[in-house]
Amino acid sequence: MQRQILTNMKMKTNFKVLLNWYFGLCLLGCILVSLLPWWPSIPAFVILKYILLFAPRWLLFLSLLVLMFSWSYLSKPQKYLLPLLFFISIKYLDFGMHLNLDSHEEQHETVKIITANIGEGGKLKRIKLLLKYDQPDILLLQDANKLPLKKLPNDYTHAECVGELCIVSKYPFERTNNLSRALLGGWGNSAIFYKVFIGNSIINVANVHFQSVHSLLIDIAKRTIDVSDAEHVEDNKNIEAGVLGSWLRSTPNSIIAGDFNMPVEDNIYHEHFSSENNALSDAGLGFNSTIKTYGLSLRIDHILFSKHFGIINAQIIEPLGGDHIPVMATLVVIQ
Repeated sequence: MQRQILTNMKMKTNFKVLLNWYFGLCLLGCILVSLLPWWPSIPAFVILKYILLFAPRWLLFLSLLVLMFSWSYLSKPQKYLLPLLFFISIKYLDFGMHLNLDSHEEQHETVKIITANIGEGGKLKRIKLLLKYDQPDILLLQDANKLPLKKLPNDYTHAECVGELCIVSKYPFERTNNLSRALLGGWGNSAIFYKVFIGNSIINVANVHFQSVHSLLIDIAKRTIDVSDAEHVEDNKNIEAGVLGSWLRSTPNSIIAGDFNMPVEDNIYHEHFSSENNALSDAGLGFNSTIKTYGLSLRIDHILFSKHFGIINAQIIEPLGGDHIPVMATLVVIQ
């Protein structure tokens, strides 16, 4: 009997030791994801950054649930810390609880904008339905190769594609510039810039598709990653974000929308865009993931806007057939 008691005590002690180690790992995970916006830009940390940014984010939340089932074995400090860790994990899942309705809608020009990456299976039929029922003023598309613009509804006669970047608008526009990837040793364009003439207002719009990280993530998964490749991707993203961030801050009535290939926790995003308005960050409700593939669920498509706009609403909407989920926002010109 005494031997059995000692065995049980030893098992209980071992379990607490393992639980403490497990809690420590969960705590470390929460600390690391919380530090992502301020991640050091040095080669040794680049690959870990991408693992944390693009890993299945629900794993952290599920890991914390294990601790809930072991509540009675946690120490008092651990019990106090656990709610904070759950808050961090939910924030990491990009759960929005914003309700920001602007009161200027009837006093000023409004613009409804939708952005969508339609690569990997975007369908013209779904695009037509989106234009019919959601009635955006401006639709920006990425990975839109060979989109038959002549087959779009009559309300959208103003449209063009420059490579894989397309704009469809109810209102006339003028293309003003482009940011070519040739400057970065690539092909195509990172951004196309427009002036859109809506009523009495001129809206400056940039349709963007930043440096892809797809091949980099595949190499990380296969453990064949070359640090120099990761540094090259980082440098390109930094240049693209720097140019667009400066344009947004210096251009009145400006909107940047498209596939950024970076979530808001990315240190590059934080450096160049954290002080700017992000439609889903400011007014999104619920989970706002814009890509769901291979177990990933995160927001890499954004609508950013200058201080000259207020926001009425923002949401993700039904996919157009690709692996990205469109983002829709209604903005109001307030200056």
